[in-house]
Amino acid sequence: MTGAARSRSPNGGRSRSPKGCGKNNRNKHHNANSNDLHHHYNPKKDGPPDITVVVNRVDLYDSAAHIVAVAVDGPNQHPAPPYPVQPFNFDKNRHAKSINKRKFADCLVAIQRVPYSVKYVPCEDLLATHETVPLPPRAHSPLPPHGESVVDNTTPNPYDKSIDKYWAQRRRLFAKFDQGIQLDSEGWYSVTPEIIADHVAHRVGDLAASSSTTGGWVVLDAFCGCGGNGIAFSKVPADRISLVICVDTDRNKLRMAAHNAALYHIPPSQIVFVECNSIFILKHCYRNGEFILDQPDLLIQAGATPPQLPSPVHTEVYEGYHIGGINMLPRRIDVVFMDPPWGGVDYEVLGKNGYDLEKNMKIRCQVCLEPDEKDTIKDDFFDSFATQPANTHHKSGKAKKKANFNNNIVDDYVNGADMLKYAAAATSTRLVLYDLPRNTNKTSLGQSALAAGYRGNLKLEEHFLNGRLKTVTAYFGTDFSKLLDSTETNQAELHQPASPYPTTDQSDDDEADNEKE
Repeated sequence: MTGAARSRSPNGGRSRSPKGCGKNNRNKHHNANSNDLHHHYNPKKDGPPDITVVVNRVDLYDSAAHIVAVAVDGPNQHPAPPYPVQPFNFDKNRHAKSINKRKFADCLVAIQRVPYSVKYVPCEDLLATHETVPLPPRAHSPLPPHGESVVDNTTPNPYDKSIDKYWAQRRRLFAKFDQGIQLDSEGWYSVTPEIIADHVAHRVGDLAASSSTTGGWVVLDAFCGCGGNGIAFSKVPADRISLVICVDTDRNKLRMAAHNAALYHIPPSQIVFVECNSIFILKHCYRNGEFILDQPDLLIQAGATPPQLPSPVHTEVYEGYHIGGINMLPRRIDVVFMDPPWGGVDYEVLGKNGYDLEKNMKIRCQVCLEPDEKDTIKDDFFDSFATQPANTHHKSGKAKKKANFNNNIVDDYVNGADMLKYAAAATSTRLVLYDLPRNTNKTSLGQSALAAGYRGNLKLEEHFLNGRLKTVTAYFGTDFSKLLDSTETNQAELHQPASPYPTTDQSDDDEADNEKE
């Protein structure tokens, strides 16, 4: 993955986009403390929403947590959604048209949070009463025998001092880190923690199992980096995910990803590494899941004829895995997973609901030389809005940073909304997973989905690690309306790979999480 720092969004509701709202609603929309339910919705007047963003919380644990989530028995007591959630469908003709998200500024985007029937109980209270906490079966492989915690503050960091906090949590990034995991300087900041990557991969595996596809899905990891998500997808049984295509423009990253895959004993037949720009692959190589780059008639029909082919790259076998160019691409892809760069850690200046895929995410179409190190601060998984004291920036300075956010890329780029459009058009299932900043504006996200052809609903999954919001992933391409069924018990998903009781110093997460929510 490339990019990894997030921030909690408020409880969802229904709102129009800023361009479709009156002044008062617009202010509420942009207020970091606003609740989108403040929009006055009249079902008879407004009709059903064009798309609903279904926000779902997932709790994951990878260390001795300070609090324990206990599922509450019985049906949830939350009222049914105040408006009908439309079933999912896809406009097959939408991807063939010129897309402008602003055309959907007046579309109704609903934001509905799945009822959350979990309470938190402090561990010390449970220990005092000698209660036993019923936790579900482990959904993650046991941690390596380095102690109870994934956080290690005792082993000296052999790398630059700037990554001290990442080094201490290295086993959180990869459970097998101490067996020889390789990361480059960007990988420390951007790799998805293994337990979250595994959860997302198993989510896709479950969807594959319920589909009519035989032989397993082919998943394209469009920004694989050092391999965290690609390896997680490859660990899913082959009858669900048969092949993972890991794409990156950096050959060194691909080699590191291959090395890391070897440590997890991933069969070479289930993962390949492609050195290419993912924009080219999604825009010119696939339509409806079919490889069309070598079919001129289909290229012309889809309007996908490339101006030129990428420069050829050599094919090699590295630690048993094939690394090459577009010649390594399979004849079909079923699912696209994307975690592109978000523009750097300064995205928090945009506000808790201020990140817009179209305006703020810029992905280069061509490989370029890295700028000076001072300008290469990447998206940081360990960052949060809490890292900045209330008065750290003068108002004028913060406004300047907001105005200049990600403005170093001025041409030859694709925005995040267009990336969703390309991915949706490329897949056979329309299933696209998108790792996003946790301050992504949900109304804007819904508009981007509409522009890409999605209708009805999508899911925005919030991943809480040890009780703290870490990442969010948007799922497009299937129906999630049943998550809001008020007649069912909607309990939080609890995955506990380690003891919930603090057997080590309670500073497990403090080294990095003291600057998070």
